[in-house]
Parts: sequence; structure tokens; C-alpha cells
Amino acid sequence: MEPSDRPPEQPEKKKPKGLAALLAVAAGLIAKFKGLLLLFVHAPMLLGSLSFLATLWLYGLALGWRFGIILALVLLAHELGHVVAFRSYGLAVRAPVFLPFIGALTPGARPANAEDGAYIALAGPLAGMGLAAVSLAMGIATHDPFWMLAANVSALLNLFNMAPVLPLDGGSIIRAVWPPIVVIALPIFIIVAVLAQLPILPIALVALFSIFWLFGSWRSSFAQSADGIDLPARIRIGLAYAGTLLGLLFIEARIHLPTLSSLHQ
Repeated sequence: MEPSDRPPEQPEKKKPKGLAALLAVAAGLIAKFKGLLLLFVHAPMLLGSLSFLATLWLYGLALGWRFGIILALVLLAHELGHVVAFRSYGLAVRAPVFLPFIGALTPGARPANAEDGAYIALAGPLAGMGLAAVSLAMGIATHDPFWMLAANVSALLNLFNMAPVLPLDGGSIIRAVWPPIVVIALPIFIIVAVLAQLPILPIALVALFSIFWLFGSWRSSFAQSADGIDLPARIRIGLAYAGTLLGLLFIEARIHLPTLSSLHQ
């Protein structure tokens, strides 16, 4: 965010430790969410608001209200990460559009260069990782399986989104590092998704989009992906990608999955 938007006294404050730090992070996340959610009351955000509410309603009916609400809010957190990133680069951005049982997307202006585009793509998984970390900490502190479920959903959804294939965020990030990875990763992604018995509709859409890109415009896309990105920038993007991936894996490894069964009792 812009420096003028930050409270002037914030830099002088001593950082809290332990449980106080957890509460401070949670409060900051909630405050930011409230501020960002206010965007949806304005006319330009009406479409995004309606698609989110429709998704929330359909997920609640199909998956149960507790799980449906968590899934919808995890998607919202992810997309709001992209919104914040677009605006931090001074780019126009529209309300996130939610497609029930498929996913969501945030339409925005084209970044000035591929490195900026990679960081905008990374902002969604980073927001999801933050939500997963706060949910995990709340689950550990309260022993409430609700928070463990929220952490698990956020970590898994964003890990899936980090797969290095287009149109997922991971593909947009990785092709700025070395474009051929998105070609190599596609068949591996399909095989792993089938073996893991992931929902067929989103997997089929991802595969179709990737195949269309590979056979339709791969030459120009490769050139644009590599344009203006020097080696240090590629290393920075690669490290950011790896750090986010490892962070999500670390959170997922700390989740106490057996406690989730109590949600259905």
C-alpha cells in the first residue's frame, strides 16, 4: 500500500511476541479484510459481489455451510491478494469474478513487464498462505477443528494454484523464470491430478487452456515471458516462488488432520 495510507505511529511500535504477536497478526488481517470488503459495496464491485455471494450460496448448499463458507472465503482471500497487488503497481483492476466449482479470477490491466506480472500472480498464493498460517495458529491456540479445516483448505487450494502450468498462478510465475517449464510440467500435472482423483472439471479446464496456449501462441508467449527479465530478476522470482511453495508445504505438514473428523460428527 502507499506510505500515506499507513498509520504514522506504526513504524515506532515495538513488535509484540508470542501469543500477542499472533493476535496482532490476526487483528491486522481482519482489519485489512474489512477494508477490502468495503470495496464490494461500490458500483464497480457489484458484479464481483454478486458472483461471490452466488458462489457462497452454492457452496453452502452443495458442500455444507461450514465447509462452503470456508472454501468461498479462502478463494476471496486469494483473489483480494491479486487486487492489492494490482493496485500497489498502480494498475486498474476489476472486482474478482467467482465461478462456482471452477475457481475465480481477477481481471486487471497488463503489468509493465513480466517481472511485475509474476509478483502480481504470486500475491494470490501469498495471501492464501497468510490466511492458512493465521488459521493454523488459531487452531493450535484454541484446539478448534474449524480453524484446522480453514488452514487445510487454504494451504491445499493455494498449493494446487502453485502448480507450474497455465492458467494457474504458478504457471504465470514460472514462465517468467524459464518458459519451457510450463510445457514440461503439463503432462506431469495431468497424471498427478488423475492419480490424486482431483475434481475433473477444473483439471480439464486447466489442461485445455494449457494445450490451447501451447499449440496456439507459444512462440509469442515465450518471447513475451522472457522479454526484459535479466538473470537476477529470474533468481528473485524463482526464490519467491520456492519460498511460498515451501511455506505452504510447511503449514500443511503442521495441520492436525485427524481433528477435522469432528466437524462431521
